[in-house]
Amino acid sequence: MSVLGGPGCHGRIDRADDPALPPAVLVSVHDDAPPAVVREVCAGAEEQGIPTAILAPVGTEGDALARHAAGESRLEVGVGLGPDGAVVVRHALVAGAVLRLAGDAPPGRVRLAGADAARIVAGLPLRTAAQALESSAS
Repeated sequence: MSVLGGPGCHGRIDRADDPALPPAVLVSVHDDAPPAVVREVCAGAEEQGIPTAILAPVGTEGDALARHAAGESRLEVGVGLGPDGAVVVRHALVAGAVLRLAGDAPPGRVRLAGADAARIVAGLPLRTAAQALESSAS
């Protein structure tokens, strides 16, 4: 499968410890994940100035994919994309998932999840969390 992440994405990598690869949020993508979801996640991170790279999948479920990606990333942040397009964002030092989106999430929310993965790296507040709080207040 050829997965293209778009601008700011270093494409599929075989090794996360490649010294030629700059630090990046790693995105572990199930082989059946929708390409549009991959593009939106990578575009969201790129909008925040953080590069991404596609890591070969280890596992089949979004959370396991994200856990592996976070553990391999020098930035300690990873995203897992499940076969249904579900998105899970994890930090290697946090026990649970930081963010989860169902497979039917609209493209704008998927892009926001990618941006939030980059915002974790930068130490900025997550926009998805703020958006959820605004929605529950109305």
